[in-house]
Amino acid sequence: MTDRTRVTEDISRLLEELDEIHPLLQSEAADSERLRRPTPVVQDALRASGIFGLMVPAELGGMAASPLQILQVMEKLSHADSSLGWLVRAVASETATAATYLSDEAVAELFTGGGFPLVAGQSTAFTGQAVRDGGGYRVSGVWQFAPGVSMATHINLAVTVRETGERLVCLVPRSALRISDNWDMLGLRATASLDYRAEDLLVDDTYVFRIGPEHVRRGRSVHGLSPALMAGLHQAAWSQGVGRRMLDELRELTRRKDPAGGSPVTSDEFFAEYARHFSHVRGTMALLRETWGDNESTLAARARLDDEQETMSRLACSLASRTAVEISQLVHRFAGAQVMRDGTLQRFFRDSHAGSQHRGSSHIVTQKCGRMLSGTLPAGSHWGFFDLVVPEQAAAGA
Repeated sequence: MTDRTRVTEDISRLLEELDEIHPLLQSEAADSERLRRPTPVVQDALRASGIFGLMVPAELGGMAASPLQILQVMEKLSHADSSLGWLVRAVASETATAATYLSDEAVAELFTGGGFPLVAGQSTAFTGQAVRDGGGYRVSGVWQFAPGVSMATHINLAVTVRETGERLVCLVPRSALRISDNWDMLGLRATASLDYRAEDLLVDDTYVFRIGPEHVRRGRSVHGLSPALMAGLHQAAWSQGVGRRMLDELRELTRRKDPAGGSPVTSDEFFAEYARHFSHVRGTMALLRETWGDNESTLAARARLDDEQETMSRLACSLASRTAVEISQLVHRFAGAQVMRDGTLQRFFRDSHAGSQHRGSSHIVTQKCGRMLSGTLPAGSHWGFFDLVVPEQAAAGA
């Protein structure tokens, strides 16, 4: 059996498992919101499904999923439960980041017997500070909004080295940090996106790594993608699942209503708007599949994505997020009291707005994509992390 065949079979089994646990996820959703984290039975079901190993390199026992497979899996989970989709995308990404970049010594300690740690945290928010100390770094700082901290075994800390300005990521046990149980938000309540703090914490060099294509130690070429593009892929998949679920809930609401009763969800105006938003979800998914299929071909050839491919990846993510928000507005406009009552429709409505705050999918990203695609920027303009790097701006700021 080839590696590709094995991965395809693993993904198929995972998708089937998500279908099997779907009733459980629905029945536990209210309690997960109340606890502000997945209930223990949901956590067990997610671990048993293997979904946290979605992007972990195959040599470490993971699924090593391709971008298109990630899109399929995360869209499906987010359609089932928007908060769980948000949590899993974060933990699966951070776990894969550690598996991809950690030293061989650290991997030998953590990824043993086919098992691996669950990693949460912020590997791209460099709000911490590090100072060189012997064979490691002393780290201090505060990091915010890290989904899945409550069920993680380890946490990523993104830091800037005080003396050099170098950006590093440190992996530490969750028990080494001070966790703030301060998650009290309008949406995504079950994600337990907690803040955490490190105070003069010594981290050995074996648990310190750098992120970027040139620092990849193991795994498929997909792990050479920038963190911004991987975050965008997950954001797009999440938005697609959430948007599609809200449309499904509206459809069920329509079927329960009597057209003779004059309900807004049985009006001609509603049906026209429903069709328009339905086409947007389908169209955005087609764009995502085309864009990431093209990206996969480039990565398979061990080449770097060009500027247009990076731009289209970011644009597709931004469009997916905007589509989900527009569907939430459709829900608010036509669902009436149903969206005001506690339940599935209200939960997805709230979560869609909370998730739209992600930096990688804001309307500013769409504006920057337009600048790139218009061809009006000076030669040498390219994407940095979430921002455009324009030579004239770089020179002016030097």
